[in-house]
Amino acid sequence: MDSPNERPQNRLLQSRSPYLLQHADNPVDWHEWGEDAFELARSRELPIFLSIGYSTCHWCHVMAHESFENEAIAQELNVRFVNIKVDREERPDVDRIYMAYVQSLTGGGGWPMSVWLTPDLKPIYGGTYFPPENRYGRIGFSELIVRISSLWSERRDELVEQGSHFVDTLNAPSERSSSERFDMEVPNRCLEELVQQFDPQWGGFGAAPKFPMPSYLSFLLESADTHGLDEGNKRSIGETLDRMSEGGIWDALAGGFHRYSVDRYWHVPHFEKMLYDQGQLAVNYADASRTLSRIDFLTIAQNIALYVGEQLRSELGGFYSAEDADSPLPSDPSKSGEGAFYVWDSKEIDKLLSEENAAVFKAHFGVEDSGNVKNESDPHGDFKGLNVLMRKRSLEAIAESQSLELGQASAALQDSIRTLKEIRSKRPRPHLDDKILASWNGFMISGACKVYQSGGDESCLELAVGAGEFIICNLYDESENRLFRSFRMERGNTNGFAEDYASVALAFTDLYESTGQWVWLERAERLMNRLIDSFWDESGHGFFATEAGETSLIARLKDDYDGAEPSANSMAALAALKLAALLGDARFEKYAVDTINAFRYQWSRAPRAMPLMLVALIRAQSPAQQIIIAGRSTDADYLSMQEISFAERCLHSHLIYLNEESDWLKQRNPHLSEFGDDFDVATAYVCENYTCQTPATNAELLESQLKR
Repeated sequence: MDSPNERPQNRLLQSRSPYLLQHADNPVDWHEWGEDAFELARSRELPIFLSIGYSTCHWCHVMAHESFENEAIAQELNVRFVNIKVDREERPDVDRIYMAYVQSLTGGGGWPMSVWLTPDLKPIYGGTYFPPENRYGRIGFSELIVRISSLWSERRDELVEQGSHFVDTLNAPSERSSSERFDMEVPNRCLEELVQQFDPQWGGFGAAPKFPMPSYLSFLLESADTHGLDEGNKRSIGETLDRMSEGGIWDALAGGFHRYSVDRYWHVPHFEKMLYDQGQLAVNYADASRTLSRIDFLTIAQNIALYVGEQLRSELGGFYSAEDADSPLPSDPSKSGEGAFYVWDSKEIDKLLSEENAAVFKAHFGVEDSGNVKNESDPHGDFKGLNVLMRKRSLEAIAESQSLELGQASAALQDSIRTLKEIRSKRPRPHLDDKILASWNGFMISGACKVYQSGGDESCLELAVGAGEFIICNLYDESENRLFRSFRMERGNTNGFAEDYASVALAFTDLYESTGQWVWLERAERLMNRLIDSFWDESGHGFFATEAGETSLIARLKDDYDGAEPSANSMAALAALKLAALLGDARFEKYAVDTINAFRYQWSRAPRAMPLMLVALIRAQSPAQQIIIAGRSTDADYLSMQEISFAERCLHSHLIYLNEESDWLKQRNPHLSEFGDDFDVATAYVCENYTCQTPATNAELLESQLKR
């Protein structure tokens, strides 16, 4: 058998997707998603085998090594099927459709996703990871492909009928509530459910595996900001954020969060780092730093931004997508293992640090000579004898037990972190998925803006502005007012999805409020108009995920779940409300309210499924607060008022700047004409729906008005 390096490369070599390129030397005759593959399936009357994953997916790597690199299995696939590979991050539209099928069939989902289709793309069978032979109580992939091929030969009509039934179900109109009034008890129900699901011992929601769930945290923070911080809400937010940043899910040496914890303790993570988590969690920690008056949460948010700036920022300013969970073993780079870059042997730490520093570091992070990973957190024994860093003891307790001054213990810990971060940087790094996605960059722009507003860190603002300019220069066609989904070396051909437009529009409003530059607001409005023109369901049922006219899809779906990534419709509702308040445009408010209404059936029956839509619901039912700062943008009083506004504003308030460069905004927003053109004295106005309090001509009065 040829070694992987000697195999002829297949047509995926022409792809720009890091995931597809990982499969370019498979003996499987892979095709990319597109008409050429579909036509081949039709002409040969063969079913399609569709494999969907992403480049930092651990079990995708496992299935690739076990099955797709296996010559015998590849031969069977090539003879019996037309084989298609899809990067779910580049084509979430394809992934969404067939994930719905797999979930309806199996009750669960995940990646790698394996689905068999008719030549006209109707699903006939599917699942997630399949081992090559029968094990784990699962049918082996080798046997499965033979069975499905036989069924296609013997019972084709039946399979086609089943696939057609699923397509009909998928395209059926969704249920809607007939009520025209919002049920404001639903947010209260969601709050009660989250508080009840909260783990009082370890934070987070539910049992293992434990995910950060940024949308839950955003909802809890909005509820606290709007209705006050009761004890249950305060604990749910504070202890969750505490336990996450203390656990192994947080990279204590370099910052950034891993994807999720395999146990309830937040100790052993699935080690991949995703950009969409960093952006959303930066927002959560920055908002919580103000809502809960916790400066340590701001430090975590700043360290998220620092990690992204160091490891995920491209030379052009955009943000890369992810770092893999797996990496080469330092002891044997020819082999890879999950978390290999991050875990430590106790003896290695002893060799690298002084005795005093090692003692402080090991006590603080729970490092044990025999390893600190419990068997239940490591069922395959991958981390036996190794340590996943997790904050176990406070510096105060360590200083007392080791007869040190607190300052000595702190200095020893910081010195150790710097040393081990430098040593670790010399290990083989995890694979970097270096494609740049519009929506995920939007999340991180918003995160960096929130960190800047909460702490005044100019480097975070530079990160956000650089990524915003990258999107405009590399993912946006101004002549057509069109976003594109991805960039890697050059712009891809896939048009942006609803999630891209909504996320970037929200990010651009955050850039406007952070910089005071009207051009970001004008760009946000243009993107929102394109979202409405190209994705709105004219029956008033919300936004489709894709534009009309995409011929390679069997259905045109709508996002209605705020999961690891928020749904396009929740983000669209929030962006429309934001633009309505900033521009004084009732048209955007109507689209927001109609979008919330369109998904009333979903959020009223299962509030925790759409917590960000409930944030939009709360904001739609509250008077919009505007903080208008008028003056010269270089004036010290003007800048002081901006700083006070950042510190004291509500989560649902809106910052508007009137200065020497605001002609476009004053023409666009009719409410602003009454504020005049005299910018000699910096003045701030605290308003609700443009009905304003006494003008504040000094920072002290503005601060008192905002606190009141």
